[in-house]
Amino acid sequence: MARELRRGETMISVIKRYPLVAFFVLAYFLSWGNYFLSRTSPNFPFVFPFGPLLAAIIMASVTRGMDGLKDLLSRCVRWRVGHRWYVAALFVPVGITLAALFLNNLLGARADATKVGPWYSLFLLFHMAMIDAPLQEEAGWRGYALPRFPASRSPIANTLILGVLVVGWHLPVALGAPSIAAYMIGGMASAVLTNWVYYNARESALLAILYHTAQNTFGGYYIFRMFSGGDLVRLWWLWAAVYVMVAVIVVLFTGPNLRRQPHASPPRQVSY
Repeated sequence: MARELRRGETMISVIKRYPLVAFFVLAYFLSWGNYFLSRTSPNFPFVFPFGPLLAAIIMASVTRGMDGLKDLLSRCVRWRVGHRWYVAALFVPVGITLAALFLNNLLGARADATKVGPWYSLFLLFHMAMIDAPLQEEAGWRGYALPRFPASRSPIANTLILGVLVVGWHLPVALGAPSIAAYMIGGMASAVLTNWVYYNARESALLAILYHTAQNTFGGYYIFRMFSGGDLVRLWWLWAAVYVMVAVIVVLFTGPNLRRQPHASPPRQVSY
C-alpha cells in the first residue's frame, strides 16, 4: 500500500514538473484511444474531440487545483477584446473559403447547392459546429497548452510547434479527408492565423474557439459539402493554398511576434 502511494506521488510530481508534455500525451491518449475503440466497437460513443478538453481539466486540477481550473475558464470566456478581432475571428476563415470557392468555380467545378440548406441555416449550424469540436479542442490547445509554452521562444515558433502537435492529433480523422496532405497543410496555416487572432485578442481562447467555429461552419458544414469527386479534392488544395498565402502575408506583416508591436510581457519560466 505504501509503495503504491509512493508511486502515485512520484507520478503526480512528474506531471507537475512536465505539465505540457503530460497534457499532450493525455490529449492524444484520450482522443486516439476513443477513435480506435469506436472503430472496433460500433456502439462505443465517438467523443474524439473531447480529448484536449478533458486533458486540460485534468492537468489544471492536478497541477494547480481550483486556481488552475479558474485560469482555464477565464481564458475560455475572455470576451473583452477589440471589436476588430471578433471581425477577424469570424470573417477571415470565411474569406479564405470564399476565395478557394471562387478559384474552384473558375477552374470549372460545379457546386450542388441542393446538398446544403439555405444561407441562413449557417446561423443554426454555427452552434452545432462549435459544440462538435472547436469548444473542446481550443479549450485545450489555446486555453491550457499555449499559455504554457516558453515565452523565451517567439510566438511564431510556439505556433508552429503547436500546429504540428495539433495537426498530428487530427491524423486519425484526417484519414477520411479527400486529401490528407491538403488537410494537414491547411491545418498548419490555420494554426498561424488562429494564433494571430489569439495573441492580438489578449490571448483569449474564446476568440480561437470562434475562429475555429467559423471555419468549420462555413467550410466543412456548408461550402465543402457542395462538391464531390475531383472538384472536392481541388477545393481542398485551393483552400490550403489560399490559407498558406494569407498566413505568410500575416507573418511578413507582423513579424515573429504575430503582432504589429513587439510582445512586451516578461519571460515566464515554463516546464515541459
